[in-house]
Amino acid sequence: MTLAGIVLAAGRSARMGSPKALLDFRGLPFAVRILEALEALEVKTRVVVLGPDAPRILPAIAGHDCIIVENPEPETGPIASLRGALRALQPLQPGAALVWPVDLPHVRVTTVERVLEAHRRTGGKAVVPMFGERRGHPVIWGSALFSELLESPEATRAGARSVLHKHEKELVTVAVDDPAVIDEVNTPEDYERLVREWNRDIY
Repeated sequence: MTLAGIVLAAGRSARMGSPKALLDFRGLPFAVRILEALEALEVKTRVVVLGPDAPRILPAIAGHDCIIVENPEPETGPIASLRGALRALQPLQPGAALVWPVDLPHVRVTTVERVLEAHRRTGGKAVVPMFGERRGHPVIWGSALFSELLESPEATRAGARSVLHKHEKELVTVAVDDPAVIDEVNTPEDYERLVREWNRDIY
């Protein structure tokens, strides 16, 4: 079953004050770090969804083979970006999509490997990593849910999470020892903490 990777990087980063996709994480921009992780995981079809900061981000990811989708209205929320990516993927008909928000560059590759393995093993409609009692990202969406993600009025109002809730009994959750799956980086303080924690772990 073919699997595509989707990097959601269209937000205005209003609280951060600069594009999160371009923040440095261990020597690489967030967006590049995630694209390289997808490449290491042999996810061959990759989509990056960009917003108003696309002209600034495109040069940073130019060396990576990916489909670029632009969401000119990121205020409509991540669901609009996800829908744009799914529409771009329709001609390729992937069996599933791994959706990775750009503000989670520090999720370990080994963590994503566990999520991918659970998807291969179970074929679940959606596979979600869980740290403690909280669900996180990246999430694998099976193609059986694509039409609902694209068309559901509930998803328009409340986002993709509403689709997860509707299919609660069909979800596969994967317990992981990786707090990064729930650690979104939204503010300068979040970013400073991320850099500080990783520097401490390295040194």
